[in-house]
Amino acid sequence: MSDEKLMLLAEITIVASLGVGIVLLLLMVTLFFRKTVEVERRIATSGKQLDEIRSIWGNGPIGRWMRVMHVYAFVVFRHIPRIGPRIESRMGGETEPLPLPLKLWVIVPFTAYAILMFLFFFSGWYLGAIG
Repeated sequence: MSDEKLMLLAEITIVASLGVGIVLLLLMVTLFFRKTVEVERRIATSGKQLDEIRSIWGNGPIGRWMRVMHVYAFVVFRHIPRIGPRIESRMGGETEPLPLPLKLWVIVPFTAYAILMFLFFFSGWYLGAIG
């Protein structure tokens, strides 16, 4: 592939990843948020970090985003060997096993958003906008 085609591909990637990422962000704090609240309700044990995050950040747009990020961190990072049990004990606990479809409502959109933002910044770096 020529350098000109790679530059065009990077420009298209920047525009597409930013556009889809913003839409996904808005969906996560509006339509998908009810599923995040359901997961949070099941894993945020009293007195733990997830319970405090809910009361500190509230229900505004930034608060919802912070709650989505913390629920995602709990669901994903607690499976890391050695430090996962510490994360789980500090953040909350799964009193009843969460169904996989409910976990996927948190994992899939946020992971897709993270990948899109990586592509956005990597393409910006490739084009020389970051550097």
